[in-house]
Amino acid sequence: MALQVSYGRRQKCNGKLHHMLQYLRGAVCECRTAMSHHSDEQSMLTVTSDSFWEPGNYKRTTRRVDDGHRLCGELQALVQERADIEKTYAKSLRGWAKKWNDLIEKGPEYGTMEAAWKGGMVEAERLSDLHLTVRDRLVNDVIAQIKNWQKDTYHKSMIQLKERKEMDEAFKKAQKPWAKFLQKVERTRLEYHTACKQERTAQNQERNAGGDSSLSPDQRHLLVKKMAERVSKCREDVSKSREKYQAALAEITAYNPRYIEDMSGVFERCQQMEAQRLTFFKDVLFSFHKCLDISQEPTLPQIYEEFHHTINNADHQKDLKWWANNHGVNMAMAWPQFEEEPSATPLFQFLPEAASAMLTRAVTATTTAATSAWLWTRGLRRLRASLPFCGGGGGEDRVAPDCWVYGNAAMVRRHGVGPRVSVIDRDVIYPNR
Repeated sequence: MALQVSYGRRQKCNGKLHHMLQYLRGAVCECRTAMSHHSDEQSMLTVTSDSFWEPGNYKRTTRRVDDGHRLCGELQALVQERADIEKTYAKSLRGWAKKWNDLIEKGPEYGTMEAAWKGGMVEAERLSDLHLTVRDRLVNDVIAQIKNWQKDTYHKSMIQLKERKEMDEAFKKAQKPWAKFLQKVERTRLEYHTACKQERTAQNQERNAGGDSSLSPDQRHLLVKKMAERVSKCREDVSKSREKYQAALAEITAYNPRYIEDMSGVFERCQQMEAQRLTFFKDVLFSFHKCLDISQEPTLPQIYEEFHHTINNADHQKDLKWWANNHGVNMAMAWPQFEEEPSATPLFQFLPEAASAMLTRAVTATTTAATSAWLWTRGLRRLRASLPFCGGGGGEDRVAPDCWVYGNAAMVRRHGVGPRVSVIDRDVIYPNR
């Protein structure tokens, strides 16, 4: 309880004017004193510095648990965005390579220089594959590593993280006894300061009462005596409150080593947890660096060595020679020469000799209907014997070309290749038939 000082009959407060008059007389209105006393009690445990040892300041340390959990999510987002960039870049490289491959193939470039152009497209495709590999490693290795560590390290409860709750409770337990001593110190300090203020007020009132000319000598004497008694009582209150204040300070000073030890123990646990997070994040960033450092990929130098080799193989002399051979002066030419009148092409010139002779006789013969069947059967049998693909003797298969016989109407048609070829249609038309 704060020290309550009684000055006899309590004067009624008459507002601002009363406050001003009291102030000019060197006194403080009792209502203001009570209000100030009440306000000081409310702010008794208000943090007066930024020190860790002040009540409640440990929360900045325990907040690191929540921050660590949140930073895990932010680090995952960072790596995921970089993986998306790698994927987009790989896709752009492949689209660029496809576009220019088509343009080069349809364009006028040729020979070894065309191959040199396409070497850039090959480099882009292989580099695209390499960046897709980087993306896969970021997602499958780095992000998965962060997720697993976060899951094993932080455990959510209904309201907050379990680790944060445990640290807060440990700090509260270590700080609670010291906070009680501090509250007692603040209360006794406030009582002592209030008593000192009341003493100064009483002294001012005693001095003013002795010089008040509006009062009669007897009244002035009684008032001065009364004020002297009040000053004496205030001095006793100051002495008592000072002793209480000093005793409270002695108590909290004696408890400080225990308080420091308990708080330091909990703080060290927080430090160890934070050290684990910082060490893990360092390892993750090294993994991140390893995934992005494609200069260590064994395929990367090979890509550019082959690209350089392709460009180096571009030979303008070979390209010019190729052009001369295919489109220039080195092309073959059938120069105009004197030609005799071409002779008539014999019928069935592409058939074997025996079959050609037989068909010639069959076409040119003038027979009756009675002999036509015999001629047909005989001719067909000889033709089959002379053509192996029609069931004749062994040897390499031969195919007769398309041939139409006009005039007496024997017709040979090629329908295919191999044993399924039918050489002679069954309708042989004779002129006398």
